[in-house]
Amino acid sequence: MKRSFLLFLGALLFAACSSPKYAYHFDTYDYNSGKKKVEMNEAALAATLPAPETSPLKLDPATVSSNASNVVIPAEVLPGMSAEDKAILESNLSALASEYKAMSKSEKREFRKELKKEVKNAIKAKKSGEEVTATAAAKRMDYDLKMALIFAIVAVILSALGGVNSVFWILGVVAWVVALVFLIKWIAEQ
Repeated sequence: MKRSFLLFLGALLFAACSSPKYAYHFDTYDYNSGKKKVEMNEAALAATLPAPETSPLKLDPATVSSNASNVVIPAEVLPGMSAEDKAILESNLSALASEYKAMSKSEKREFRKELKKEVKNAIKAKKSGEEVTATAAAKRMDYDLKMALIFAIVAVILSALGGVNSVFWILGVVAWVVALVFLIKWIAEQ
């Protein structure tokens, strides 16, 4: 055992110290030796490469400035909101406020605890780079995943009926292919 181990170590050392089988020295051959050297004057260079009129790195001073004040913008001042949207927002806020005021002390405590938990989860997801989604949206299945599941179930049923007639088997294979397409679409979107 000891002898074969030493023989193995010797072969390993011999293989490690051997020169590489395929070695090529890239710096010894001049690949441009047969080509003509073309010199370009400044006029030709300016004609081929037009200079940009404005630098893409130049920023507008108004976009760079920032404001550190903690000013809350009321719903009336939000740009792009129509009067109808403002009315809906105000009615929703007033309904939520009255609903919160109607809660008992223990219900309010539970609500605040649940709200803090959701905010912590959102912050954790934001820090890890994940997309923050609503709780209801996270619980439901995507359309492509649903379609893949439906076509897979149909494919299993049609394949089981394949013994009755070969048409069922062919339709089962087609359903498998469609299910696979929807599954690949769903995976690509993730």
